[in-house]
Amino acid sequence: MTSTSVSDFPIAAVRARFPALRAAEDRIVYADNAAGAQVPDEVLDAVRGHLTDRNVQRGGRYAESEAVEGMLADARAALAELVNAESPEEIVFGLNATSLIRVVAEAMRPVLRPGDEVVVTELDHEANIGPWLRLGSSGAVPEPWEVHGPEARLDWDELRGLLSGGRVRILALPLASNATGRIVDVARAAALAREAGALTFADAVHFAPHGRIDARALGVDFLAFSGYKIFGPHTGFLWGRKKILASLLPAREFFIPAAPPDAYESGTQNYEGIAGLAGAVRYLRSLDPGGSPAAAMDRIRAYERGLAGALVGGLARLPGLTILGDPDPTRAEERVPTVSFRIEGVPAARIVQSLAARGIQARDGHMYAPRLLRAAGFDPEEGVARVSLCHYNTPAEIDRILEAVRSVG
Repeated sequence: MTSTSVSDFPIAAVRARFPALRAAEDRIVYADNAAGAQVPDEVLDAVRGHLTDRNVQRGGRYAESEAVEGMLADARAALAELVNAESPEEIVFGLNATSLIRVVAEAMRPVLRPGDEVVVTELDHEANIGPWLRLGSSGAVPEPWEVHGPEARLDWDELRGLLSGGRVRILALPLASNATGRIVDVARAAALAREAGALTFADAVHFAPHGRIDARALGVDFLAFSGYKIFGPHTGFLWGRKKILASLLPAREFFIPAAPPDAYESGTQNYEGIAGLAGAVRYLRSLDPGGSPAAAMDRIRAYERGLAGALVGGLARLPGLTILGDPDPTRAEERVPTVSFRIEGVPAARIVQSLAARGIQARDGHMYAPRLLRAAGFDPEEGVARVSLCHYNTPAEIDRILEAVRSVG
């Protein structure tokens, strides 16, 4: 990591904003952030404030109920700003990204015809594969955009070929792989899909905590991620182009309004979670002197490039260790600070248990991407060990991680 990136980012002040980090001091290294990040004070205050001051149902004729409506409107506006939506009405709240992807896939089922195709990529989390493959029961034809080699590369000529027949109706892909950390050129893919008359659904879950998301600039039609990945509660949200949301047919009961976003929000939402999600956006906004969440994410991205390069470079030098995906630390621009790996002769579970004994949180398994592991020549049953960092991690913590992994090997 360069000294410039360290000096430009207020890491000590950032860590002081997270109660879990304050309590842990230096005892715990939070390096399982891809599974869920810690929350700052703003989120706890927002959740507590909702449950204390307005823990009631919307639609009432009293002040507290009206305050819930106001909170929901404010939260939609905050998320719309975060992803550069055209309108807050394009923001749909739900349980998590997995459930929201399923909602959209099922809403598309009535408009698909036998022989229509859906393209998914093996690079993705299964949550953005399975719902689209299940459309095959309605006659849609699934087409895989495969990954190649241990670096899990995508072939763009292959995507052009998949789209060339004019039958593809949806392309589903991630902004970044939760297993390899590789960032996908979604704007390029969405442009190709648009030329072929297809819609694009972007799974932003893994990339969301690591950089700016401009849904309109990406050219996608849907985008979803979960709040607990961006320093908020376990609540998800979906962005979709308003015209397209209005053209689909989500399942709903008669008492749910037909227009988006309400049509996609079945029943009472997790109000305290939504309040906390807005709190997470307020926290992110505070990291930029001008109060821009997008600029704050640019600042996070610049700092994390250093983390990614240091982590990948350190792991790649360890004997017997193989990184899933790109092992080149000089290409940190093309990834987020998430690295999955295996050590010859050492089960992934043993690696992670050894790290846990040293106060380092990590994860093992197939990372809900067994197709990716299999295609890259890794055994999904054995799995990999994964270290995933974010902007509150430090270079010193990377040193601890590398020393712990070295001792296992």
